[in-house]
Amino acid sequence: MSTMACETHLQRRLTPFDALLLTLSCLSPVFSVYGPGADVLRQSGTGAAALFALGIAVAAVWAMVYAELGSAYPYAGGDYVAVGSILGPAAGFACLVLWAAIVLPTNAYLAKLIGTYSAQVLPGISRAPIVYGSVLLSVAAALLAVRASALLTGVFLTIEFAAVLALVIAGFTHPAPGALAAVLHPRLPVGARWVPVGAGALALGAVNAAFATVGGNQAIAFGEELIDPHRNMGRVILAACLLGALAIALPVLAVVIGAGAHAPVFRSRAPFSAFIRIICGRAADIALSAVVALAVFNALIAQMMFAARLCYSFARDRVFPARVNAALAKVHARSGAPRIATLTVGALSAACCLLSERVLLVFISGLVVYGLGLVSVAVLLGRARGLTGGEGRWRSPLFPLAPLLGLGLALAFGAADWADASIGRPSLLALGALLAAALLWYRFALGKRPGGWAPRLAAEHGEPAGQARPNVVDGCSGGGPEG
Repeated sequence: MSTMACETHLQRRLTPFDALLLTLSCLSPVFSVYGPGADVLRQSGTGAAALFALGIAVAAVWAMVYAELGSAYPYAGGDYVAVGSILGPAAGFACLVLWAAIVLPTNAYLAKLIGTYSAQVLPGISRAPIVYGSVLLSVAAALLAVRASALLTGVFLTIEFAAVLALVIAGFTHPAPGALAAVLHPRLPVGARWVPVGAGALALGAVNAAFATVGGNQAIAFGEELIDPHRNMGRVILAACLLGALAIALPVLAVVIGAGAHAPVFRSRAPFSAFIRIICGRAADIALSAVVALAVFNALIAQMMFAARLCYSFARDRVFPARVNAALAKVHARSGAPRIATLTVGALSAACCLLSERVLLVFISGLVVYGLGLVSVAVLLGRARGLTGGEGRWRSPLFPLAPLLGLGLALAFGAADWADASIGRPSLLALGALLAAALLWYRFALGKRPGGWAPRLAAEHGEPAGQARPNVVDGCSGGGPEG
């Protein structure tokens, strides 16, 4: 294959605004509102408003930790490159395995959700063609030139934010009598009466609300395509996280204000749909369900691009056999997309769609506990060693407050997951076992390669590479010898 067809590195074509569009699309505010937001409303009643306000503060901590790390290590491998560079290659490989375990199930879960919400708009439609068609179309969109993909997701994101605005306006312009008292004194309908929400339910709801509002770290995977990444990455992560948190929290607050003591909203399996149906009618409810399906599809496009960059980075770091590395690390010269990596993650995501939603959630749920814990420790030690927060890099204020709070949040998420015997606890155990296996594999296999193994820092324009770049095979980025 000629060098005209492919190159050896990702291309710097994304402006900060482009990266912001892709990251917000990964975060998908409408999905967070209709998914986890609905769960918190059912569990915590009118207390959901205060819990999502708290979620904004949690999202700010999350943003500061990831902004400092991403500004110092804006590479396609995301977390694992930074963790491996600061905490050592064994920790980096464990983080890599963690992401490898959750990224494909995440894509499959999003595709299944598109089928669910499409069925609400078109009752009787078969889910399977919608699910697999969504995967196929998202792969096609992810194969476009990276800026074209960013602009496409931006169009969908505009529609999504219009739906968020509709929920906010509907709630705040139709306040229910006694709404402020309901917010200040959380209540939940039980049978024919309203009862105070218990401390345990509020604590679990707080963790779920925080989980729904955090995000923005997906931007790091686009770091090798972002112009001037060390200067811009921290700002992109902060903007995406805070804008996303507001777009998620405000609709929840608005619906609580608008619903007040209207019990059917809080009892409904789809409380936001029930609220819109009451305020605006059935047609508006169907329209918003269609927007939710579109928003989740938009998230799937962005997540497919995110997964492809991770897959590319895995290959560049010689994780797979040499021939596989050589293929997956190729970047198409004209589009700037890692096409073989994109097609691969698309095919594997489609295969994951054969799994049930519960199994997919078991893979996904424990990510925050282990991921945020590793990243927080990396920022603590990175600043102490001068590896993060240096000149020209974003620095979290009041250090070490943000990473310490991040560790506290990881522990809180862990406690909440452990209390959930259905999804959370199996997720912690499964991902924990994978991390242990990764450390053993590094100890007895990767670490014994000639020269060892470590994440590779991609060469940047005008800067020397942190480590050697991959070999070039047939004019394309290869994986190098496996030793």
